[in-house]
Amino acid sequence: MKLIINTSSMRFGGAVQVALSFIQECMNFPEYEYHVFVGEGVAKSLRREEFPSNFHFHDFSFGPISIWKTGRIAKMLKEKETAIAPDCVVTTSGPSYWRPKSPHLLGYNLPLYIYSDSPHFRNINLYRKIRWFIKRILHFHYFRRDADAYIVQTDDVNWRVKKVLKTEKVFTVTNTHNSYYVNPKQFPPKLPPKQPDEIRLLTITSYYKHKNLEIISLLVEELKKRGIYHIRFVLTINDQSYKQLFKNGEQKEVFNVGPVKPEESPSLYQECDILFLPTLAECFSASYPEAMIMEKPIVTTDIGFAHNICGNAALFYEPMNPVAAANAIEKLISDKTLWHTLVQNGKERLTHFDNARERARKILTICSQLKK
Repeated sequence: MKLIINTSSMRFGGAVQVALSFIQECMNFPEYEYHVFVGEGVAKSLRREEFPSNFHFHDFSFGPISIWKTGRIAKMLKEKETAIAPDCVVTTSGPSYWRPKSPHLLGYNLPLYIYSDSPHFRNINLYRKIRWFIKRILHFHYFRRDADAYIVQTDDVNWRVKKVLKTEKVFTVTNTHNSYYVNPKQFPPKLPPKQPDEIRLLTITSYYKHKNLEIISLLVEELKKRGIYHIRFVLTINDQSYKQLFKNGEQKEVFNVGPVKPEESPSLYQECDILFLPTLAECFSASYPEAMIMEKPIVTTDIGFAHNICGNAALFYEPMNPVAAANAIEKLISDKTLWHTLVQNGKERLTHFDNARERARKILTICSQLKK
């Protein structure tokens, strides 16, 4: 089977990590020929020299996607597809803005479009709501037009996507941590030496509004009111986002190490103690299984998708409520039995996810079925 793996429009975020993991795991299936459409985000971390001769890489740089670019994107990808003549196309995260002639398997990873009950929508103005509604209509148009089948990462998302796209051709292939976490390499520390009583909460994500990183400033103040001064928050956002979020400067309470390469992420987890994920909507977050395999307890929002992924391996708090978040953190750091229980539950919870190789195998199997 000759396969196109399309990541051409990906620039940053969790979708890039999903794509990189799939591309890497495809090396374990040498019977196929792979043509990888490499977008800007994937290009930054892709080690092409590690791949065998059955992999071929084609670079694309579209920049921020707008409706005015979609025609040019489709034309460029169509020309490349015609030259390759694949048996199937996989776009790991859509929309693709392109309808291949070959069978097309398209990944769905846009949580806010299917979780319209997310607390995220409480604090956005009318202009942003209208803009979101228009984008939702456009993106769903491209999803329906451009794919033969879809892959999602949880059963809850599967049900919701089937409903909004009005199709039964939706396959659940659970996500997990990258294979870098199985035998993690050690990299130079990104953080200063730890103080004797310091506890570090890691939020490993790019900045999006629905990630609700704004709560961290409020949480710092709430912890100070309680006389808790030994908590530090660790972020991985770019400098521009950091300056926007922390205009008053929380340098003492917040470390920002900037974007981290996937292979260096396990080393950063080792420098921290707890995963703190205040997100308000997800199709899946690899941070959850990453924390589980790195034996870190999880504090996250009390929302359905988080329960669906974490089960009993996390401590949940009312979303957008810094007092509730502080309660959860204070409870965790003062109860070592609870800490140990969450870590042990996380190890067990990992067995519910497909590992990276199994995930790749399932996607390739779906491609073979579509080819037929």
